[in-house]
Amino acid sequence: MVKKFQILLALVLSLSLLTAVGCGTKSSLRGTIVGTVVDSQTGIGVAGATVVTSPTTVSVMTDINGSFTLADVEPGVYTVTAHAADFNSNSLTVSVDSGLSATTHIVLVSMGGSFSRNILPIFSVNCAIVGCHNDSSAAASLRLNSYSNLMRGSKYGAVVLPYDAQTSKLVKRIKGTETPRMPKDRASLSTSDQGLITNWINGGARNN
Repeated sequence: MVKKFQILLALVLSLSLLTAVGCGTKSSLRGTIVGTVVDSQTGIGVAGATVVTSPTTVSVMTDINGSFTLADVEPGVYTVTAHAADFNSNSLTVSVDSGLSATTHIVLVSMGGSFSRNILPIFSVNCAIVGCHNDSSAAASLRLNSYSNLMRGSKYGAVVLPYDAQTSKLVKRIKGTETPRMPKDRASLSTSDQGLITNWINGGARNN
């Protein structure tokens, strides 16, 4: 009787061990969602964007390059949504297979950005403080040290046409499609800075 009990106990312990190992195997077969969040206008990664999955809510933030990783995700189909300040949110559907990594690329459309936070610092560094578009040396009567001065334009007229960056003289000059290219006799603005200005104008050139 004792021997039968010992055998039964051994079987129970074996089953328990197998169950535990099985659970561990299931956990190891979880997948991963990796991807990037980029600006539709510039193609540059959006840093600090929030990425959320649904129906199982997991949230991470993109790094400085706009990249993100959602680790330890149960296999299944998810909606992945990205949110960022000054951008419209966007969602994609992603299928995660057991033990595999799913890749997604989310494109966000800018709502224009902030003049005070994104645009004025570009003008201050490149055009006003060390350039020739300030109160003391306003070339062509154009001052780029405030929103009101920018929208007042130069002696030749408006340099910014809200919602129309393509035909705005300011954009033509910084891109070099109209001469002289600006900043004059200095390095061109970075692709990122050009994109911020373009987005801001296309978003309505708001005083925000």
